[in-house]
Amino acid sequence: MKLVTRTTRTLRFGLPALAALAFSFALALGNISTARAQDAASVDTASAPAPDQPDQSAAISPEEKAKADAAKQAHDAADAAEEELDSATQTRDQLESDGAAQDQIDAANAAIAQARANKDAADAAAQSADEAANQ
Repeated sequence: MKLVTRTTRTLRFGLPALAALAFSFALALGNISTARAQDAASVDTASAPAPDQPDQSAAISPEEKAKADAAKQAHDAADAAEEELDSATQTRDQLESDGAAQDQIDAANAAIAQARANKDAADAAAQSADEAANQ
């Protein structure tokens, strides 16, 4: 009877927790571009050249700057995807060590597979952006 109670309790609280975790990852990935734009704005303000120094970015064409910015964003997305994969893996490992139900572990494995696919896609995009920037 204890096993049934524990399994029911685990399913009642564990699955919503996994769903909340997956939802938070989705929200985080959706808001990455906004956060990067705000972060880039703060970096631009913090690293603005002193008035007596010549502006070295004037030597870079707007097209080259756009390519470099795209490559940086692609690398940031790849880093975020890697962090998502690491987090999903840690969640699955924690579930396994806690002796969670197989359904929960299967759901965590599915989240890992999705995170791995996202990471592979982000890595490919970063590589394409690097190649485009170097042309």
